[in-house]
Amino acid sequence: MKIKVGVSNHHVHLTKEALEILFGKDYVLTKKRDLIQKGQYACEETVILKKDDKILEHIRIIGPCRKYTQVELLDRDNEFFGINAPTRKSGVLENSETLTIVGPKGEYEAKSMVIVSDTHIHMSAEDLVTFNKMNDEVVKVITDNNIIIEPVHIKSDETCVLEMHINKDIAESLGVETGNEVKIC
Repeated sequence: MKIKVGVSNHHVHLTKEALEILFGKDYVLTKKRDLIQKGQYACEETVILKKDDKILEHIRIIGPCRKYTQVELLDRDNEFFGINAPTRKSGVLENSETLTIVGPKGEYEAKSMVIVSDTHIHMSAEDLVTFNKMNDEVVKVITDNNIIIEPVHIKSDETCVLEMHINKDIAESLGVETGNEVKIC
């Protein structure tokens, strides 16, 4: 059974508190387009990421607001900033890196909130049964051109729709694009 791939660029998830610091009190994000994962969307709004004198502009916000702020970088961003954000699953932020997020109304220090997202497959509860897998299980997948990608962790909650997320750096190095398909080995 095949799984569609979604290539992920750098982006940020914000708490309501961080959003208000960056954009002003009671600010509401503007939906640009829905994402495949239930309830998630790319926002019109972007922010700047800053470390010392280095800045990255036009970093997309993914809505809606979350319970935690998280900056998801690419390996090339690590190199650009001269930091070592660890590759982890979403939400595992302890002892990660720190950057400043800059918005039109203020700055927010994302202290120990910066990671490189690991490669993962979103699965619904039904998908777990279909694929005979468990939440947080680690698997390897094979692409249509016979490239093995590992480790890939399974992520399942009520918002998950079947899709593998891989960051842009890894995808480009392997010749993988959004819409390609993989199979679990």
